[in-house]
Amino acid sequence: MSGIRCSHYFHSIKVNDFPVFAGGVRDGIYNNAITFVNPPISQVDFQALLDSYNNTRYAYEQGGIAQRGPYRDAKIALMKALDELADYVDGIADGNANIITLAGYVPTKSSRSATPEPADPIGISLKRASSGVLLAECATQDNTVTYGCILTANYPLEGNVIMNEKGQLLFLDDSDPKNPNESAITPLQIMIQGVFDCNPGRKKEFKNLNPGTTYYVVFYAANSAGVSEFSKTVSLMCG
Repeated sequence: MSGIRCSHYFHSIKVNDFPVFAGGVRDGIYNNAITFVNPPISQVDFQALLDSYNNTRYAYEQGGIAQRGPYRDAKIALMKALDELADYVDGIADGNANIITLAGYVPTKSSRSATPEPADPIGISLKRASSGVLLAECATQDNTVTYGCILTANYPLEGNVIMNEKGQLLFLDDSDPKNPNESAITPLQIMIQGVFDCNPGRKKEFKNLNPGTTYYVVFYAANSAGVSEFSKTVSLMCG
């Protein structure tokens, strides 16, 4: 075996190109039944996942951040299906780049990770330590390399602050729901919003806080496959 297999570059493909790629895999596998006799996902089920992705993406573009959750869930489901089909094609191809290409995938010799994107952190807690110090923590979870945390004073993190798949904080301007705009938040804006702790550990210590002020924290998880949604918000008045 040559070591050639399906590339998983589609995990970082541009939004506009992703459904085109998925459609190519659909046509490549299900229109070549002689080569791909028994795919692990039926054509009907795969088409349903693709339709769900396209529909939720349109709803997200039209409705703004309120529709981001269903869109993200549909994207993850379609991505998992493409991963499963890639493993199936690798088994059929046995290193044959022509068969991989026939299936709609891109052949590569590079290694790839099957690590799934991490789930939203759970078990969030916020506790008082000494005066002006708060300790934040989330539960340990599988498939996570880094636990990031954002702490804000007086108000929770605004709902239109999101994090994309590359771990970049973005401000979603949905004043025009038909044309939402995502723009990067500058370091200065992050400091205005609060304290951004991107150290890898799940336990965070925030010092030099103001006693009597209520603080809010959210966590996120990250690994090589992507970044989770923010966790639920937990708040506590600093002692």
